[in-house]
Amino acid sequence: MKRTIFLTICSLFISLFSFGQTSTEQFETESHGSPSFTDNGVIFNIISHVGTFDIQANYPGTGWNGTANDNRYIDNSNDTASPPSFSIKTTSNLFKVNRFWMYLSALNLDLTVQGTLTVTGRLNGVTKFTQTKSTGFTTTMASSNGYTLIDLTNLNGQNYSNIIIDELRLTLGGNYRYAGLDAFTWVKDSGIVLATSEATSSQKGMSIYPNPTNGPLSIKTEESGPAEIYSQDGKLLKNLEMKKGINEADISELPNGVYILKTPSESSKIIKK
Repeated sequence: MKRTIFLTICSLFISLFSFGQTSTEQFETESHGSPSFTDNGVIFNIISHVGTFDIQANYPGTGWNGTANDNRYIDNSNDTASPPSFSIKTTSNLFKVNRFWMYLSALNLDLTVQGTLTVTGRLNGVTKFTQTKSTGFTTTMASSNGYTLIDLTNLNGQNYSNIIIDELRLTLGGNYRYAGLDAFTWVKDSGIVLATSEATSSQKGMSIYPNPTNGPLSIKTEESGPAEIYSQDGKLLKNLEMKKGINEADISELPNGVYILKTPSESSKIIKK
């Protein structure tokens, strides 16, 4: 008999141990002008909040892959909208950010102007961390082709590289009007285990049974809205529509394994595994 297992996650906090694959996207295989890129099987959308950000491939040798010049990267070209702001976001996988490189300057590419960079990590629309960097930026082309390393293992003395997010938002401030991003190093999570001692009251509004199941299951929720079932590597497998109360579903078409169910709850989402 087919046996599909759901294991209830006991916390919404990002206090967790996870198994992941580290990957560095250098954008060299991406298309000029593309508002998205694919790395390690995950599609990331480049979301422009202020200004227009996409893949830049018109100026060979102006990027930085972490050790040498390269040809493609994300930037806002000469868009004058201010303050420039964009996100790297995926809806099909949770991830962590290790580090990335940024060229930060005036529109004329002058590196000596003063500015700031605000780095924000979000999960399901909820801010998990935010920090503003105001010093330590590269001011010459002599080193790293003008790019500054943004290291989330030590950003303003804090380590944010272990925080699970689905969106990285970057916002320029001060006199910074141009941003180029290259060598994006991130971690693809293939499993999440949360601390069982951190159960929250918000879980009382949802239950899944039977668990484990051989296919049919009931989902009780306090709120209506869409729900999704994901594999452990973040692939969307099934869409469900939830109504307040008890909902019947069937996952007998899925192979044996552990899956993640995401449903709406108040202003954020509950993740149950």
